[in-house]
Amino acid sequence: MKRQTKNWIVFTLALYTTMFILIPPKRGPKVAPFGFYLGFIHASILNYFTVKIYKLWKYPGDILLKGIPIFTCLSWVPIANIFAYYFPYRKNSIFKAGYILMFASATTAVQHIHGFIGMWESKKWRTMYTFPLAVFTHTIMTLFLPLFNLKNIRENH
Repeated sequence: MKRQTKNWIVFTLALYTTMFILIPPKRGPKVAPFGFYLGFIHASILNYFTVKIYKLWKYPGDILLKGIPIFTCLSWVPIANIFAYYFPYRKNSIFKAGYILMFASATTAVQHIHGFIGMWESKKWRTMYTFPLAVFTHTIMTLFLPLFNLKNIRENH
């Protein structure tokens, strides 16, 4: 097994471990569909176009299934779950925009680190382009939140 593949396994497991620490076990199943659809499926569609069709970037060491990087897509599930669980549902638009910007900034930082350690490569894409893309994708995630009825997820019942 290549070193980069091991890095992807460790990275993905670290994200899932973080998710299990941050989201209480009783609340996990309620937020899981959001993570699947707006994490895994969303990432699969995005990576289908950016990796397979347009070849904007690649993930060395990630296992490909029909040209789509599997560990990359799996790693979006815990991030989407955490995003949905801690989303400031009852706050004003400024809080919500700040929350989106925080996740977009973190996404950009992680991609920069991945590029630095060789887990992400591109000749056509720059890390600075990731921030607007991440703002766009997290805004889409926010727009889909009402479909999953998660606004009361952190309340005690």
